[in-house]
Amino acid sequence: MIRPPDMAAKEAVLRFIIPLVGTIPSAPGERMRYEDAFGVTSAQSRSRIARTMLALAAVAGGAAIAASCFRSANPADLPRYAYRDRGDPAGPVPAWIEAVRQHLPAALAADIGLVLGCGLVLGGCAWIFRLWAISRFGRTTSVYVLVAVGIVVVAGLAEDGLLYWTLRWKPNPAPLVIATAAMATIKWATVLLVTIGGVPAVAGIGLRALWAGYVRIRHRTSNWWDRVWVEMQLPPGSPSEQGGSGLDETSWRRAYNVPGAQELIDARKPEPVQGICLSGGGVRSACVAMGAMQEFSKAPALAGPRDARLIDTADYVISVSGGGYSAGARLLAVQPLGGGTDSPLLSQRFEQGSPEFDYFRRHSSYIADSPAELIRALWEVLKNLLASMIILFTPPVVLGAVAGYLLALPYFSFAVLVPVPSAVRIDPAHPERYLAALFSHPASWGAVVVFAVGAGLLTLWAILVECNSASPRSEQMRIRALRRGRASALFALLVLLVIAGLPGLMRFCSTVSVPVGATVATLTGVVGLNYVAAIAAIAWKRRNTLPLSEVTELSWWKRVLPPSVLRLTLVLVTLAILLAVWLIMLGSFAAGVFGRVTADGHRVDIDRVPYWQLWLVVLLLTVMSFGLVDVTSLSLHPFYRLRLAHTFAVRRVPSSRRPGEWRAEGYRSDEWTRLDEVGSVPAGGPRFVFAAAATLSGDAKPAPGLNAVSYALSADYIGGPELGWLRTRELIDVAPPRIKRDLTVEAAMAVSGAAFASAMGRQNRGFQKLLAVSGARLGTWLPNPNFVAKLVCAGPGDCADPADNQAPLPKLLPKIRGAGYFYRELFGLNYGDARLVQVTDGGHYENLGLVEALRRRCGLIICVDGGGDAPPLLSGLSDAMRLAEYELGVTITFDSEGDYPVDNIAPGSGTPFEQGHPLARLNRRLTAGTVAAGRITYPAAAGLDNREGLLIFTKAVVWEGCPEWLLTYAAANDSFPHDPTTDQWFTEDHFAAYTELGRIMGREAVRCAEAFGLIRDR
Repeated sequence: MIRPPDMAAKEAVLRFIIPLVGTIPSAPGERMRYEDAFGVTSAQSRSRIARTMLALAAVAGGAAIAASCFRSANPADLPRYAYRDRGDPAGPVPAWIEAVRQHLPAALAADIGLVLGCGLVLGGCAWIFRLWAISRFGRTTSVYVLVAVGIVVVAGLAEDGLLYWTLRWKPNPAPLVIATAAMATIKWATVLLVTIGGVPAVAGIGLRALWAGYVRIRHRTSNWWDRVWVEMQLPPGSPSEQGGSGLDETSWRRAYNVPGAQELIDARKPEPVQGICLSGGGVRSACVAMGAMQEFSKAPALAGPRDARLIDTADYVISVSGGGYSAGARLLAVQPLGGGTDSPLLSQRFEQGSPEFDYFRRHSSYIADSPAELIRALWEVLKNLLASMIILFTPPVVLGAVAGYLLALPYFSFAVLVPVPSAVRIDPAHPERYLAALFSHPASWGAVVVFAVGAGLLTLWAILVECNSASPRSEQMRIRALRRGRASALFALLVLLVIAGLPGLMRFCSTVSVPVGATVATLTGVVGLNYVAAIAAIAWKRRNTLPLSEVTELSWWKRVLPPSVLRLTLVLVTLAILLAVWLIMLGSFAAGVFGRVTADGHRVDIDRVPYWQLWLVVLLLTVMSFGLVDVTSLSLHPFYRLRLAHTFAVRRVPSSRRPGEWRAEGYRSDEWTRLDEVGSVPAGGPRFVFAAAATLSGDAKPAPGLNAVSYALSADYIGGPELGWLRTRELIDVAPPRIKRDLTVEAAMAVSGAAFASAMGRQNRGFQKLLAVSGARLGTWLPNPNFVAKLVCAGPGDCADPADNQAPLPKLLPKIRGAGYFYRELFGLNYGDARLVQVTDGGHYENLGLVEALRRRCGLIICVDGGGDAPPLLSGLSDAMRLAEYELGVTITFDSEGDYPVDNIAPGSGTPFEQGHPLARLNRRLTAGTVAAGRITYPAAAGLDNREGLLIFTKAVVWEGCPEWLLTYAAANDSFPHDPTTDQWFTEDHFAAYTELGRIMGREAVRCAEAFGLIRDR
């Protein structure tokens, strides 16, 4: 089809312009599709684009008006006159005041145009901010910015009116002078706040639109979210059909949303779905899980071929943290070599005596197994700390320098005290000869009073409305009054910080003369203290593993002041020092610049700042680098991922020296283990699920005290029922490179075991902020399925929240997780609708993986618990049972009688040794068994034909049936089998003891299954 010349010319123009606001057809002859740079189409896009164009026109027009009026509206010494520097009211009128009054009528007429022009510029920017704000926080901030623009205009016009009355009312009464100064202060202080809050946001929106348009044109991106998103897959039947008792179990039913789970249940019928859970607990749990899986590789399968093993025919292997190390090792070991066809079964790798198991034994101290590697590990912490310090302390340097310069200018000379006293001797009889910033302006307090009075009156009005009426209309009126009162109080606080807080900080910092050497020493000390505190926070995590029976034997001061008190004290002191240094840097740079530019007392001279051009370039480059720095790359996550791969990413290869034999070879560091390709068993076997946790805050937080939800990673799907699910392969295909690196089997092992992070779910220990500041974080940021879901529903306009249908959602995942994500970690801003979510250790949600197995409606679950619960409490199991009951409606009941009662795994339940026996010291730790059997009862919401199941729970304990050498080891090591998770440097005896204990647990779990008739005769 030949297009008319005018149409071809139109499309040629659009192909040049659209990268700013839209896209082009993907094929010749296709109809032009009007779509903005964020991918929003149809009428809402055209409306938003039109309003944006109007806002840009307002900015341009306002800038032209303001530029034409600026010179006439600013006669000499007008700011000084407005801020009450008018000499002695009882004395003669100074000549400079007469000069100001002479030019004031014309200046006021021009200033009206200047105020309106500035209002158009700032209002246009604020409106663009409002139109294109994505997050709820951004939209809320944009409303405050719009209100602030209105305050600027009103305050500017009020100031002009009051200045006019100073000409008509002579001598000027004090209230008139104070009110004039208050309006001038409100106007310029609010201009400063609007500029800080609105202009950078608009600049960011513009850059984001340019980049999005460029990517959509260059790469011809389509609606990738439609291919990635997975629709909700609920159990069969409706809530009314499931709830036989008439109960609404919708919440439970939605919690069973796991793609592919129902197909597996149908394929398994009439047999139950089988799951193996491997708990978290670092390398301790990894050794236990490895030993248990060796036994599962020997035991016959519950069904299938006669030669099949239990681990080969299980449906799921669900791992958390350390359990994921061994699960990932098994998974990587069965991958074919070099694209070959050799695909062994899971049971055919990591047997006792195998080369890969020997490789694991040799590298079990995976963090560092040599002094050089230990130094490197410590260097990684220091490197990340220094990078985090740069990100943390650059803002006070930039803000301080800008604030110091602005407060020296005449229009911003509203400080109630002189920020930096001048060394120039000022003649009080002739203040007009000196900078207004070198005088205090107590009348500026009136600006704070205006907003404070407004907040008080609005609050009083809300109280009166509440007392006089209870109608819906009055309730809405009361809520609006309270909301506006809070906004007025917020503006009062912000103005207070501008006119008194920052100048006071500058004054304090200017009076403290510190030599350069002392400054360097102080900064070095701060970095050193933060480094030591970060190492201590890492080292002391989960250190409280003493049995309760031993707590009573501690000295009284240790009981009153447990070890956690010292840890928290060190953390709080470090954070307090960091905050103090941040404020001191802000005040010092502001005071330094202010003092330099006002040094002669008569004019603002930026050239008095040595090499200020060089400083400006350095600061600009540093700020620009924030957008190029990936916070995950500056954390311990890449190092942690590499060290895990060093130990657990291993395969069996033919020996070059001895034909016919095999040797173990680690995966190359540049070998990419894509989760969708390497995350499954080529020869067939269980589905591997790495259970992690996604951190949420605010309204998205699932419950008080729990700020994490399930986030599972597997070869097929990624996500969880709370956030939704994404297809792994399709997501990896469209993800930016840095996110792709975190979607590998090795990364899944590392993420699932990110035990310390800036957000730690239910395991809040009080030092998350320190970990965020120091860069000692193991978690990462991964795509948020909930955000992708909004992209899917926003296209046809059928989102549950109408605001999402009109929101300008970005259509790309971030290429770089920049400094903004650092501050989100620091302040705990984990929004449920953000593009990325912070993903950390699955133990921050639930440490056994049991809830994930129940979510997949397994009828038989073997749970291997190598966690470090403080005996005699089974805190990991109790947390899982409580979570399962409240989120899934599942109850688990353990009998106190029978062959496998839960009491058998309680310390002290075993047969004691006689007094005087070398092993008698174990009596309080001995147990009568290592396995407990529980009955699983699913609710109707699960949609199962058979709602009963069996849980075989095996716990790492000192069992009386352990071999004598293992009992001897336990007697010599009081912390066994609960060595702290922080101990990742396992020696040979640690490794042997925990793997042997895992084999014992696996054998006893198999015997339990045999006792219930689930395993056929061997």
